[in-house]
Amino acid sequence: MLAVLIFILIIALIVVVHEWGHYIMAKKSGVLVHEFAIGMGPKVWSVKKGETLYSLRAFPIGGFCSMEEEVGNSNNPRAMCSKRPWQKLLIVSFGAMMNFIFAWILLTVLAGYVGYGNNVIKTLDHNMPAAQANMLVGDKIIAIQGIKVNRLSDIEEVVKDKDKTYVFTIVRGDAEPFSVELKAKWLENEKRARFGFAPEIIHFNLIENAKRGFIETFNVIKVVWEGLVKIVTRQVPMNQVAGIIGVADFSAKQWDTGMQSGGIWVAVMNMLYIAAIISANLGVVNLLPMPALDGGRIIFIIIEMLRGKPLDPEKESMVHFIGFVLLMLLTVVVLYNDIVKVFNI
Repeated sequence: MLAVLIFILIIALIVVVHEWGHYIMAKKSGVLVHEFAIGMGPKVWSVKKGETLYSLRAFPIGGFCSMEEEVGNSNNPRAMCSKRPWQKLLIVSFGAMMNFIFAWILLTVLAGYVGYGNNVIKTLDHNMPAAQANMLVGDKIIAIQGIKVNRLSDIEEVVKDKDKTYVFTIVRGDAEPFSVELKAKWLENEKRARFGFAPEIIHFNLIENAKRGFIETFNVIKVVWEGLVKIVTRQVPMNQVAGIIGVADFSAKQWDTGMQSGGIWVAVMNMLYIAAIISANLGVVNLLPMPALDGGRIIFIIIEMLRGKPLDPEKESMVHFIGFVLLMLLTVVVLYNDIVKVFNI
């Protein structure tokens, strides 16, 4: 039950982050924002600050940012539809951008928690190549085969062929660098080859973590995009697509797995990773050039930029309405698949 509540809060937070992106850019562009709401349904609490009503609504499943005349023609300079196309483009697209930024922040925190191996030896296994070559705890590996290395990932990039003998350049204390030859030893019980050393693990190095978080965010976005392409090209059948119920069930299992394997912090980090994936997913999906999504609105704005004037607002609204209906039908199909799979119907 706790995992489900956490998942609901994660979904609400991710949607709020998305709407916050629209809100920030609307404010910066001088658009009148009538209401910024957290949640959906009837109001539970609200307060008006300046010209904007900030509200908390009954169902924590999303949120919205209500702006002055988003579509149409208006003489009101505070209306979104009266703004220049490039301003509208920023307002519409910044929701997805905030989702990507949020995913990056979460993955940066996760990278800090997990840490990364540097090039300083922390432990050695007896009767393994590193110890037999008289390497010591505290030795720093500065190069392999003449290629500079600074972290474990650099080392792994160089020593891909475990049947090969490599020349490691080592620094020990203040002494001059020296070289040793190492060949990985195959361990039958582990089904892998190892040199027999483990590096120091560095946690919460902000710059390094931010880099790793950015790279991982890019990788997640790439995976999400490739997954969507496979769905559209029918490489993945629709009954394999997970919706909100399927993701909630997966999240609950990941929470339980984390609690059993490593305790509360492992469970929390599992949820952070899931939140990052969902946030990146929402960003990618919202940028798809489909009516009713931000990507569809972006297409209309680009057409306006090319034509020098907007399309007929009634026609645009009709296209978005049709897109919304189709989106709801797709949601029903995905939810049905979720219910069948999760509850084994």
